[in-house]
Amino acid sequence: MGKYMSERDHFSGTYDLVALGGGTGGLVSAAGAAYLGLNPAIVEKAALGGDCLWTGCVPSKALIASARLARGMDRADGLGLRPARERHEFRAIMDRMRAARGTVAHHDDPERFRKMGVAVHFGTARFVNESTVEVEGVGRVQAKRFVIATGAVPAVPPISGLESSGYWTYETVFDQDELPESIVILGGGPIGVEFAQVFARLGSRVTVLEMAPSILIKEDPDVAAFMHALLVEEGIDVRVGTAAAAVHMEGGRTVVEANDGSRVEASRLFVATGRRPCTDGMNLDAAGIRTERGAVVVDHHLRTSSRTAWAVGDVTGALQFTHVAEHMAKAALRNAILPARTKIRYDNVPWVTFTDPEIAHVGLSEAEAEAVGGITYRYGMDDLDRAIVDGSAVGFVKVSADRKGRILGATIVAHGAGDLILPLVLAKQHGLGLSQVANTIFPYPTMVEGVKRASGEFMRSRLDTASGRTLKRIIQWLK
Repeated sequence: MGKYMSERDHFSGTYDLVALGGGTGGLVSAAGAAYLGLNPAIVEKAALGGDCLWTGCVPSKALIASARLARGMDRADGLGLRPARERHEFRAIMDRMRAARGTVAHHDDPERFRKMGVAVHFGTARFVNESTVEVEGVGRVQAKRFVIATGAVPAVPPISGLESSGYWTYETVFDQDELPESIVILGGGPIGVEFAQVFARLGSRVTVLEMAPSILIKEDPDVAAFMHALLVEEGIDVRVGTAAAAVHMEGGRTVVEANDGSRVEASRLFVATGRRPCTDGMNLDAAGIRTERGAVVVDHHLRTSSRTAWAVGDVTGALQFTHVAEHMAKAALRNAILPARTKIRYDNVPWVTFTDPEIAHVGLSEAEAEAVGGITYRYGMDDLDRAIVDGSAVGFVKVSADRKGRILGATIVAHGAGDLILPLVLAKQHGLGLSQVANTIFPYPTMVEGVKRASGEFMRSRLDTASGRTLKRIIQWLK
């Protein structure tokens, strides 16, 4: 990562488009502009790849893979094998994560983008006016268009004593080489829950403090309850409705004083209380770019309040996912250079929480769907042949649809749910209903059959309608 920070390009001329931020949104914008024959540049303060490569998707999933296998080794007797309950070498796990991250990093190598025709500048950027930014160590960079893609950073709550506690965040955890004997995680959202499971499976004693009434508050209540019970089963102390009121050190250990009068002592503290858009020091006012609660305000075409700037990804406060940033970047590029306008929509965006089992979701929640007349169809993975023989018969598929079977939303809790949700995402986006999904031939035995079975529940429900009862009477007469 550090080897890219010392590189500097010399600026000359005016670019057609400059992407501010070298994460997914900025890279896709700049590469797309180059493919279209424009003269683009990227300005990045640290290293190309952004959160996803260095402190998010890639390294966290590498740790999750190791933790998942560790859990499988511990429970090998469930498949008729001898369990291997050994303490694992945390440094080796972290080294493996870094090696995997390094392998993936070649996709975001600055030289690769330079060969595409993208100029790459390293340094912090500050707007001078709507057509110029001052880049530290580079000088003034001018552009006809800017795409702001500076992402987000950890949101750290103002808790007394927290700053002096040496806490970890998702930005610093991947630099560690020692597994903590015990750890307190503030926040029961996706980041907090994923890391709670990782640390527990690798041997730490884990406590999760979540101030909301439930963990994973953006998921359906049954999903959150399922995952809460699973974490407890794995030995994790999960406390909901509990917030940290103060933090202090005692004998080299961290003590968290909770709002209910309880206290938790651990060797480490991990803050996973969310993320905030990163616009620090950008001087957006100089370009006439408006923000609200720290996020860059954009319209449905991703244009900011400046005629020369668009914004994509986490900095807009939209859904904070790499695939959403990519989708937004493609739309912003089209809107910035073409007279036609692409309107951004989020109703078909899937998301995945990479716990084990995974949680995948698209569209409306069950309650939202039922509020507009939808009906929810459910299938338990404990009844699926492939899940049973694999020893992974846990979780469920549920799909909400209107009375004609048009998909309103879906959630899957299962091993590999992030892949299993794709047929429903595709069907929803292209207007296909549950009857089309149910009548598609799925290979046997596979996990994705759970999607077909849930869709089949809709088909069976049709037999209870007036037309279904008529059909059954006709069949009785024909036999």
